[in-house]
Amino acid sequence: MKKQKVVNDMYFCVDIGNSNIVVGLFDNNDQKTSDYRLSTKRNMTIDEFGIMFLSILNFKGIKGDDIEGAIISSVVPEIDNTLREAFKKYLNIDPLFVGQGIKSGINIKLDNPKQLGADLLVGAVGATSKYHEPVLIIDIGTAMTMTYVNEKKEFMGGAIMPGIHTAFSNLIDKASKLEDVSYEDVSNVVGHNTKDCIQSGMIFGWCSMIDGMIDRYKEELGEFEVVLTGGEARHLVKHLKHKVIYDDDLLMEGLKTLYIKNKR
Repeated sequence: MKKQKVVNDMYFCVDIGNSNIVVGLFDNNDQKTSDYRLSTKRNMTIDEFGIMFLSILNFKGIKGDDIEGAIISSVVPEIDNTLREAFKKYLNIDPLFVGQGIKSGINIKLDNPKQLGADLLVGAVGATSKYHEPVLIIDIGTAMTMTYVNEKKEFMGGAIMPGIHTAFSNLIDKASKLEDVSYEDVSNVVGHNTKDCIQSGMIFGWCSMIDGMIDRYKEELGEFEVVLTGGEARHLVKHLKHKVIYDDDLLMEGLKTLYIKNKR
Protein backbone atom coordinates (compact mmCIF):
# COMPACT_ATOMS: atom_id res chain seq x y z
CA MET A 1 0.00 0.00 0.00
CA LYS A 2 1.44 3.33 -1.06
CA LYS A 3 1.94 6.03 1.49
CA GLN A 4 0.11 9.23 0.66
CA LYS A 5 2.47 12.10 0.00
CA VAL A 6 2.29 14.79 2.66
CA VAL A 7 2.30 18.31 1.22
CA ASN A 8 3.54 20.97 3.59
CA ASP A 9 1.64 23.81 1.87
CA MET A 10 3.64 26.57 3.55
CA TYR A 11 3.31 30.18 2.51
CA PHE A 12 4.96 33.56 2.92
CA CYS A 13 3.30 36.69 4.31
CA VAL A 14 5.26 39.82 3.41
CA ASP A 15 4.62 43.33 4.72
CA ILE A 16 6.59 46.00 2.85
CA GLY A 17 6.81 49.28 4.75
CA ASN A 18 8.79 52.41 4.06
CA SER A 19 11.42 51.47 6.65
CA ASN A 20 11.21 47.68 7.01
CA ILE A 21 10.14 44.53 5.21
CA VAL A 22 8.64 41.95 7.58
CA VAL A 23 8.55 38.38 6.30
CA GLY A 24 6.46 35.69 8.02
CA LEU A 25 6.57 31.99 7.16
CA PHE A 26 3.38 30.00 7.88
CA ASP A 27 2.82 26.23 7.92
CA ASN A 28 -0.13 24.18 6.65
CA ASN A 29 -1.93 24.73 9.98
CA ASP A 30 -1.71 28.48 9.40
CA GLN A 31 0.72 28.86 12.29
CA LYS A 32 3.63 31.24 11.93
CA THR A 33 6.88 29.29 12.20
CA SER A 34 9.25 32.25 11.97
CA ASP A 35 9.49 35.89 11.01
CA TYR A 36 12.22 38.23 9.87
CA ARG A 37 12.57 42.02 9.82
CA LEU A 38 14.72 43.50 7.04
CA SER A 39 15.53 47.04 5.94
CA THR A 40 13.53 48.27 2.96
CA LYS A 41 15.90 48.84 0.03
CA ARG A 42 14.23 50.21 -3.06
CA ASN A 43 17.07 49.23 -5.41
CA MET A 44 17.09 45.49 -4.65
CA THR A 45 17.08 43.28 -7.74
CA ILE A 46 14.97 40.25 -8.60
CA ASP A 47 17.91 38.00 -7.81
CA GLU A 48 18.63 39.68 -4.46
CA PHE A 49 15.03 39.19 -3.35
CA GLY A 50 14.99 35.62 -4.65
CA ILE A 51 18.21 34.66 -2.90
CA MET A 52 16.90 36.27 0.30
CA PHE A 53 13.80 34.04 0.28
CA LEU A 54 15.81 30.93 -0.56
CA SER A 55 18.20 31.77 2.29
CA ILE A 56 15.27 31.96 4.72
CA LEU A 57 14.01 28.57 3.55
CA ASN A 58 17.49 27.04 3.68
CA PHE A 59 17.97 28.36 7.22
CA LYS A 60 14.74 26.61 8.24
CA GLY A 61 15.56 23.43 6.31
CA ILE A 62 12.59 23.87 3.96
CA LYS A 63 12.52 23.13 0.24
CA GLY A 64 11.21 25.63 -2.26
CA ASP A 65 8.68 23.05 -3.47
CA ASP A 66 7.02 23.17 -0.04
CA ILE A 67 5.93 26.79 -0.59
CA GLU A 68 2.45 26.95 -2.11
CA GLY A 69 2.04 30.71 -2.27
CA ALA A 70 2.64 34.18 -0.88
CA ILE A 71 0.66 37.29 0.01
CA ILE A 72 2.17 40.77 -0.01
CA SER A 73 1.07 44.07 1.50
CA SER A 74 3.09 46.99 0.14
CA VAL A 75 3.21 50.76 0.53
CA VAL A 76 6.34 50.95 -1.67
CA PRO A 77 4.96 50.37 -5.19
CA GLU A 78 8.31 50.84 -6.93
CA ILE A 79 9.53 47.45 -5.69
CA ASP A 80 6.28 45.50 -6.14
CA ASN A 81 7.01 44.17 -9.63
CA THR A 82 10.58 43.22 -8.68
CA LEU A 83 9.27 41.23 -5.74
CA ARG A 84 6.60 39.56 -7.87
CA GLU A 85 9.16 38.47 -10.44
CA ALA A 86 11.49 37.17 -7.71
CA PHE A 87 8.75 34.86 -6.40
CA LYS A 88 8.02 33.66 -9.93
CA LYS A 89 11.67 33.03 -10.82
CA TYR A 90 12.87 31.41 -7.60
CA LEU A 91 9.76 29.75 -6.14
CA ASN A 92 7.53 29.39 -9.21
CA ILE A 93 4.59 31.13 -7.55
CA ASP A 94 2.61 34.25 -8.41
CA PRO A 95 2.10 36.16 -5.13
CA LEU A 96 -1.19 37.75 -4.17
CA PHE A 97 -0.98 41.50 -3.55
CA VAL A 98 -3.37 43.20 -1.15
CA GLY A 99 -5.36 45.72 -3.16
CA GLN A 100 -8.60 46.43 -4.97
CA GLY A 101 -10.84 43.38 -5.34
CA ILE A 102 -9.33 41.29 -2.56
CA LYS A 103 -11.85 39.57 -0.28
CA SER A 104 -11.38 41.03 3.18
CA GLY A 105 -14.71 40.98 5.03
CA ILE A 106 -14.27 44.73 5.60
CA ASN A 107 -16.70 47.22 4.05
CA ILE A 108 -14.69 50.30 3.10
CA LYS A 109 -16.66 53.50 3.71
CA LEU A 110 -14.13 56.05 2.43
CA ASP A 111 -14.93 58.78 -0.09
CA ASN A 112 -12.49 57.07 -2.46
CA PRO A 113 -11.79 53.44 -1.47
CA LYS A 114 -8.91 53.30 -3.98
CA GLN A 115 -6.93 55.61 -1.69
CA LEU A 116 -6.88 53.07 1.13
CA GLY A 117 -3.34 51.87 1.85
CA ALA A 118 -2.79 48.12 1.83
CA ASP A 119 -1.26 48.24 5.31
CA LEU A 120 -4.36 49.91 6.76
CA LEU A 121 -6.67 47.27 5.30
CA VAL A 122 -4.41 44.48 6.58
CA GLY A 123 -4.37 46.04 10.06
CA ALA A 124 -8.16 46.27 10.06
CA VAL A 125 -8.48 42.62 9.01
CA GLY A 126 -6.00 41.55 11.69
CA ALA A 127 -7.77 43.52 14.42
CA THR A 128 -11.27 42.31 13.53
CA SER A 129 -10.12 38.69 13.29
CA LYS A 130 -8.50 38.72 16.76
CA TYR A 131 -10.46 41.31 18.76
CA HIS A 132 -13.90 42.84 19.08
CA GLU A 133 -15.40 45.60 16.98
CA PRO A 134 -15.62 48.53 17.18
CA VAL A 135 -11.85 48.94 17.25
CA LEU A 136 -9.32 51.70 16.77
CA ILE A 137 -6.03 50.52 15.24
CA ILE A 138 -2.94 52.66 15.90
CA ASP A 139 0.08 51.75 13.79
CA ILE A 140 3.31 53.58 14.62
CA GLY A 141 6.05 53.40 12.02
CA THR A 142 7.38 55.87 9.45
CA ALA A 143 3.92 57.39 9.74
CA MET A 144 1.50 57.02 12.63
CA THR A 145 -1.97 56.03 11.46
CA MET A 146 -5.22 55.72 13.37
CA THR A 147 -8.04 53.79 11.70
CA TYR A 148 -11.51 53.08 13.05
CA VAL A 149 -13.62 50.01 12.22
CA ASN A 150 -17.18 50.06 13.58
CA GLU A 151 -19.32 47.22 14.94
CA LYS A 152 -20.52 46.38 11.40
CA LYS A 153 -16.91 45.84 10.22
CA GLU A 154 -17.09 49.07 8.24
CA PHE A 155 -13.79 50.86 7.72
CA MET A 156 -14.74 54.45 8.51
CA GLY A 157 -11.40 56.28 8.18
CA GLY A 158 -9.04 57.85 10.67
CA ALA A 159 -6.00 60.10 10.96
CA ILE A 160 -2.41 60.20 9.67
CA MET A 161 0.52 61.83 11.46
CA PRO A 162 4.32 61.64 11.18
CA GLY A 163 5.95 58.73 12.98
CA ILE A 164 8.18 59.49 15.95
CA HIS A 165 11.48 58.95 14.18
CA THR A 166 10.24 60.73 11.05
CA ALA A 167 9.31 63.85 13.01
CA PHE A 168 12.39 64.00 15.20
CA SER A 169 14.82 63.25 12.35
CA ASN A 170 13.39 66.25 10.52
CA LEU A 171 13.62 68.38 13.69
CA ILE A 172 17.28 67.48 14.23
CA ASP A 173 18.08 68.18 10.56
CA LYS A 174 16.56 71.66 10.88
CA ALA A 175 17.94 72.60 14.31
CA SER A 176 21.73 72.78 14.35
CA LYS A 177 22.20 72.53 18.13
CA LEU A 178 20.07 69.43 18.64
CA GLU A 179 21.66 65.99 18.69
CA ASP A 180 20.30 62.76 17.29
CA VAL A 181 19.27 60.32 20.03
CA SER A 182 17.98 56.77 20.14
CA TYR A 183 14.97 55.46 22.03
CA GLU A 184 15.63 54.88 25.71
CA ASP A 185 13.17 54.34 28.51
CA VAL A 186 12.46 57.56 30.38
CA SER A 187 10.80 58.11 33.75
CA ASN A 188 10.78 61.92 34.06
CA VAL A 189 8.82 64.27 31.86
CA VAL A 190 11.23 67.11 32.71
CA GLY A 191 14.56 66.52 31.00
CA HIS A 192 17.73 68.04 32.42
CA ASN A 193 19.87 67.94 29.29
CA THR A 194 19.30 68.02 25.53
CA LYS A 195 19.23 64.25 25.15
CA ASP A 196 16.73 63.75 27.98
CA CYS A 197 14.53 66.57 26.68
CA ILE A 198 14.36 65.02 23.20
CA GLN A 199 13.59 61.59 24.63
CA SER A 200 10.85 63.08 26.82
CA GLY A 201 9.32 64.62 23.71
CA MET A 202 9.60 61.34 21.83
CA ILE A 203 7.96 59.24 24.52
CA PHE A 204 5.67 61.48 26.60
CA GLY A 205 4.88 63.89 23.78
CA TRP A 206 3.68 61.11 21.49
CA CYS A 207 1.85 59.32 24.32
CA SER A 208 0.01 62.54 25.13
CA MET A 209 -0.98 62.92 21.48
CA ILE A 210 -2.22 59.31 21.33
CA ASP A 211 -4.15 59.62 24.61
CA GLY A 212 -5.64 62.91 23.46
CA MET A 213 -6.69 61.49 20.09
CA ILE A 214 -8.30 58.47 21.79
CA ASP A 215 -10.27 60.89 23.98
CA ARG A 216 -11.48 62.74 20.90
CA TYR A 217 -12.44 59.52 19.13
CA LYS A 218 -14.42 58.39 22.19
CA GLU A 219 -16.21 61.75 22.40
CA GLU A 220 -17.26 61.33 18.77
CA LEU A 221 -17.85 57.58 18.55
CA GLY A 222 -18.34 56.11 22.03
CA GLU A 223 -16.45 53.13 23.46
CA PHE A 224 -14.19 50.82 21.47
CA GLU A 225 -11.09 48.66 21.83
CA VAL A 226 -7.69 50.11 20.99
CA VAL A 227 -4.99 48.00 19.34
CA LEU A 228 -1.46 49.37 19.15
CA THR A 229 1.06 47.99 16.66
CA GLY A 230 4.06 49.01 14.55
CA GLY A 231 7.82 49.14 14.89
CA GLU A 232 7.86 52.09 17.30
CA ALA A 233 4.83 51.13 19.41
CA ARG A 234 6.76 49.12 21.99
CA HIS A 235 8.50 52.26 23.24
CA LEU A 236 5.17 53.89 24.16
CA VAL A 237 2.77 51.24 25.34
CA LYS A 238 3.58 51.29 29.07
CA HIS A 239 3.42 55.10 29.26
CA LEU A 240 -0.08 55.46 27.82
CA LYS A 241 -2.92 56.41 30.17
CA HIS A 242 -5.57 54.62 28.11
CA LYS A 243 -5.86 50.85 28.20
CA VAL A 244 -4.62 49.47 24.89
CA ILE A 245 -3.80 46.05 23.43
CA TYR A 246 -0.23 45.89 22.17
CA ASP A 247 0.07 43.47 19.24
CA ASP A 248 3.35 43.54 17.34
CA ASP A 249 2.10 40.68 15.13
CA LEU A 250 -1.11 42.35 13.95
CA LEU A 251 -0.21 42.76 10.28
CA MET A 252 1.02 39.18 10.00
CA GLU A 253 -2.33 38.06 11.44
CA GLY A 254 -4.14 40.21 8.90
CA LEU A 255 -2.09 38.86 5.99
CA LYS A 256 -2.66 35.28 7.13
CA THR A 257 -6.42 35.87 7.32
CA LEU A 258 -6.46 37.43 3.85
CA TYR A 259 -4.44 34.55 2.41
CA ILE A 260 -6.88 32.01 3.81
CA LYS A 261 -9.90 33.98 2.49
CA ASN A 262 -8.49 34.40 -1.00
CA LYS A 263 -6.19 31.42 -1.66
CA ARG A 264 -7.81 28.55 0.22
